[in-house]
Amino acid sequence: MAILQANSITKIYRSNLSIAHRALDNFSLSIEKGEFVGVMGPSGSGKTTLLNILATIDTPTTGEVIIEGTNMAHLSKKELALFRRRQLGFVFQDFNLLDTLTIGENIILPLTLDKVPVKEMEQRLQSVAKALGIDQILDKRTYEVSGGQQQRAAIARAIIHEPLLIFADEPTGNLDSKSSKDVMDTLTSLNQQHGISIMIVTHDPFAASYCERIVFIKDGKLFTEIRKGRNQQAFFQDILDVLSLLGGNVNDISTVRP
Repeated sequence: MAILQANSITKIYRSNLSIAHRALDNFSLSIEKGEFVGVMGPSGSGKTTLLNILATIDTPTTGEVIIEGTNMAHLSKKELALFRRRQLGFVFQDFNLLDTLTIGENIILPLTLDKVPVKEMEQRLQSVAKALGIDQILDKRTYEVSGGQQQRAAIARAIIHEPLLIFADEPTGNLDSKSSKDVMDTLTSLNQQHGISIMIVTHDPFAASYCERIVFIKDGKLFTEIRKGRNQQAFFQDILDVLSLLGGNVNDISTVRP
């Protein structure tokens, strides 16, 4: 059963000179409940535009996005903001944690906004933090912990309100190899053990190799998609092969890690 269905999405941006740029061109995508999907493609291919539209941060010029049976176009701005806050989770490359708050306070922010009782917030915080291995750093500030710990805190914040779907934009982009592996192991565990549906946009073949399916975009259109078999190493090589066919800048692909 599809948790998200994007039908014939087109996004056109117009400049002051009335020059139109078609960032997405009649693009369709379905994400099943409990699926772990990656989106890859050269810079300017439409990856981030796609993520922003699917995550309801932006709206398509034409086409529709349906999440758990609800057409996003039928919601008012207020209803859409509430849906986004309660039903979706977000993980970003730069963590988006507030330096003025402790790690724990950052994590419970979505619950604070929804006025969840303090006792329930504390129970959920301890449960999520323990699951992600960050229960020992909840009283620390963001600048007192590592990048990997900050990203796991960001993941904890993204799941503490039990969303339908998590969107991750370059979640390993600012991390070293070990932290990247820790973060991708964490996302995989959330997906496999808790059935959380996840979509990530990434340049990193290593991060992408954790997904079950990779959708490749070029010039706003579907280029191809591949699925993982039993072997992650073979899938990693398949990803590299498709990226070489896609072309684009060598800078578009992060340092390759076996």
